Amino acid sequence: MKTQLQHFWEAHRRIADLNEAMLDALFGPNPITDAELRALIEKRPERYGRFAGYLGTRQMEQAA
Repeated sequence: MKTQLQHFWEAHRRIADLNEAMLDALFGPNPITDAELRALIEKRPERYGRFAGYLGTRQMEQAA
C-alpha cells in the first residue's frame, strides 16, 4: 500500500510529464498551432486549460 507521500509524488510526476510534453509540443521543432491547442482545450479543459495562456503568444513561422 502506498503512503500519502508516495501518492503525492506520483501525481506530481504525472503533472510534470504533461507539462514537459506540452512545452515540447508548443515550442519544439514541429509546434502545434493555436487552433490545435484550442481544440485540445475544448476537448479536455480540465487537463489542457492551464495552457490557454499560450494562445496567441507564440510566433509561428509562415510557410514560404
